[in-house]
Formats: sequence, C-alpha cells, structure tokens
Amino acid sequence: MNYQSEPITMWIDRRLVLRKSLIEGLGTFAIEPIPAGQLLLLTTGGLVVTAEDRQSGTVDLEVEMYNEERLPSGQSIITPKVFHYYINHCCEPNAVDLSHSPNITQYVALRDISAQEEITTDYGIYGGARIEHCMCKSTRCRGRVTPDDWQLPELQQQYHQYFSWYLEQRIQRSSEHTDRNLSQSG
Repeated sequence: MNYQSEPITMWIDRRLVLRKSLIEGLGTFAIEPIPAGQLLLLTTGGLVVTAEDRQSGTVDLEVEMYNEERLPSGQSIITPKVFHYYINHCCEPNAVDLSHSPNITQYVALRDISAQEEITTDYGIYGGARIEHCMCKSTRCRGRVTPDDWQLPELQQQYHQYFSWYLEQRIQRSSEHTDRNLSQSG
C-alpha cells in the first residue's frame, strides 16, 4: 500500500477536557454524560515520513508534541498529540477506537459514560503496549498489559471487530489458517 501525507482534521466532542488522571499523567474526561455509541473524537490525516526523511533532516519535529505510528510499509504517520493521545488504559474501558486505517483515529463511547468519568480504552486490543503494573483498579483488571494481550481468547471475544486495523488482519489470517487446518484434519 502506498501512503501519503494528508491534511490533518480533528473533531473533539465539546464534552471532553484534559486534566490530571489517577491512572497515568494526563487523561481525557467527560464533563457531561455521554451515551454509548456517540463519537468522542475523530482525527484524520497526518504527515507520512520515511526513515530517509528523518536521516536527511528533512523532517525535524519536537517529539514531545507528536504521536508517531509505524506503518506496514516501514514508513511512519505523525499527528499532533491531542485528546486521543491522553486516553489512558483500563481493563474495563468505556471507549474504543473504531478506525481500521492508520491515518484515522475514531473513538466512540463503548458504553454510557458518566460526567467526570475518565475516558479509557483497553491498550491490549491495539498490540505493542506494555504496562508492567496496571493502575486501572477495574474489577476486571489483568494486572498488566503485554504486546500479546490481543491474542487472549477472552479479549478476542469481548472486542470482536474493535481491534486495531493491523491486528484485525492478523486475527483474520490466523482464523483462516486454523479453519484450513481443521478442514484438512477432518
């Protein structure tokens, strides 16, 4: 797939604010109740850069101000750190990123969210995250988050179709492989 830079567009629900979090650093909070299914924030576009861009000095950014995600092509997509960067982990989240593309972030309320409640998501369904000591204090807390949590059957069942775009592809390929093996042995 060929990726290219696109203008950055951001939409943030007026009921969201940033403030100190008991989970980690800053967090995103609802100041009014938000019903399940409602869009919380949407970010599209970003600056696509290559390793050569970095090495040549063509792209020189203040790293603390940007979020960078690796693309399958070896390139990276860079977007400013805004509300979606400050959605902390919880093993029993109230939000999920519905985007299945690397240049879109689209968080929606997974369940009803109360006023003053922190917006959280389960980092285990995005892959790559590691939290040695989870601080979510949820009754379903796994105690830690690993880059392989997405492979847990209970998470695959609970978050079916909510995994990040690239993990959704891996789960699909793994499922097809398992199905082929079962049909060959039967």
